[in-house]
Amino acid sequence: MSDPEALVRRLLKFDRVFNMFKMEMIELNDERCVIEMTVTEEMTNGAGVCQGGVIFILADTAMAMSASSHDEMALATNGSIEWVKSAYPGDRLTAIGTTRWQGKRPSLHDAVVTNQNGAEIAHFYGRMQRVGGTISEFLHEREQHP
Repeated sequence: MSDPEALVRRLLKFDRVFNMFKMEMIELNDERCVIEMTVTEEMTNGAGVCQGGVIFILADTAMAMSASSHDEMALATNGSIEWVKSAYPGDRLTAIGTTRWQGKRPSLHDAVVTNQNGAEIAHFYGRMQRVGGTISEFLHEREQHP
């Protein structure tokens, strides 16, 4: 397997949601994946706070990229989130995704989302299922036949 960080960065080039929300991968290693995003006015709901689904997307991305670092194709099969504090336009959110447990095919993951002051915004829990094949093979096909 090639460098896990380089592999995930290649994968993120094809991730339209990651790019649409202008997320940044700050760190990726065997223990965690750190993804950051700045909340914009377009991400707010009628109450003027960051819409919960946007925070879910950030946490889900951190989970998925943490799982992807092992070069195995996997898809999320479950995800839940508990919001504990609101986020506002201008806030810089950080999601740290970690693998809690990995079985033969399923794996369990956590992600904690914080703001620029270190205040916890949300706790995310998810399950991934390995579906066969490698991300390297998938990317080779995508890059050869865009």
